[in-house]
Amino acid sequence: MSLVAAIAATPFLLLYAAAMAPQWITDHRLASLENLALEHPLPPGTTFGGSEPQGPVTGDSGDCWVSFAFSLRTEHPPEEIKRYYEAAPFMRTDAHFFELSVIALQESADHVSVTVDTTSSGTGDLRCW
Repeated sequence: MSLVAAIAATPFLLLYAAAMAPQWITDHRLASLENLALEHPLPPGTTFGGSEPQGPVTGDSGDCWVSFAFSLRTEHPPEEIKRYYEAAPFMRTDAHFFELSVIALQESADHVSVTVDTTSSGTGDLRCW
């Protein structure tokens, strides 16, 4: 009986995997970009304060709008942190991400929140339509 059920369920599982694969690809690419940002050397005199979960993936006409954020403990002003991360190698446009931007906001006297926003060519990800 379980073999029959497994055979009957196989087309539905394949359909599910085919529908979800573009979302998994987008999530993997964003996680890879986030890892590059978090592995980038910190500005001098700065310590890592933590990271926030990735924002929801949304979009329009097949382009995905994605972002991630992290905080830093630093004495540097937000404008200087923004320039530092804008010049980082991970901010260069590649085959998957374009229109990368950095937002740096002062959270408190020694905390700066950094958000990286980007657009990804949606690989058929339904969240991007």
